[in-house]
Amino acid sequence: MNTRKRKIIDASLQLFIEKGFHHTSIQDIIAHANISKGTFYNYFTSKNECFLAILEQLRYTAQLQRYELLANQNEQDLDVLIEQIIVPMKLHEEQNLITLFEGIFQSSDLELKKGLRQHRFHEIQWLTERFTNVFGEEIRPYAFECAVIFFGITHYLAMSWRSAYHLPADLHRLVQKGLEYVQALLPTMQKTNDVLLNADVLQLLQNKATKPVITKANVIEQLEGFAKQLDIKTSATGKELTAFLMEELMRDELRKHVIKATLQSYHAAFKSTSHESEAVELSYKIAFLLKN
Repeated sequence: MNTRKRKIIDASLQLFIEKGFHHTSIQDIIAHANISKGTFYNYFTSKNECFLAILEQLRYTAQLQRYELLANQNEQDLDVLIEQIIVPMKLHEEQNLITLFEGIFQSSDLELKKGLRQHRFHEIQWLTERFTNVFGEEIRPYAFECAVIFFGITHYLAMSWRSAYHLPADLHRLVQKGLEYVQALLPTMQKTNDVLLNADVLQLLQNKATKPVITKANVIEQLEGFAKQLDIKTSATGKELTAFLMEELMRDELRKHVIKATLQSYHAAFKSTSHESEAVELSYKIAFLLKN
């Protein structure tokens, strides 16, 4: 993602939060980002597409932070899982996205509602795998339903807390409580071997979900484009690490341990710069390649 596209996304997100999605026009975005109408349409065909790009960027940011939290840790550590679950919740709070999301779900815009549902499904899918990592392969038949139950519990607990106290809930306590309820339910689910949302339901939803295509070839291509954008103000470290990652990815056999050790430094090299968002996206995509 180049800096101009990033500028449009940042301006759009700010306006969506301040004015609401449906009260923000493309002309508002163009004026706020100080770009021409042609520049906007060069990157997005509609305001909806711009919002979906925001969701995608949120997913990249959250998944990269989760990847870094798990690095060199025991994947069965419940405390690590709690911190990973909290990541997107913090992002939503920090950027005041909860009201924006609720407004879209209450609207009649089917395209946006579908995009948000897919965004949430990716979260449930991720938690399904993490529950299996933490609680053991034997709970896999129940993991998907447990993930759905967990998000339902925490969503309504948080909503009730905000309504009662006009304050956000303590995220650590909220997630911890949700996990306690899931752990209490699991023995009964295993004993009765009876779930409503089984593996077939998960497969049906996976088939309907839009999946980003991430291949070594397109990540290398994006890295090459990213390298060309870097100017004289970019740190030498950032440029060197970009070139290094390109070289590593071009190898026939990936040296996964070498790339993994480089990713956090790569991401940090672009912190608080105009290139930070694309560095996050690239770091997430490279981490995805290492897992597959």
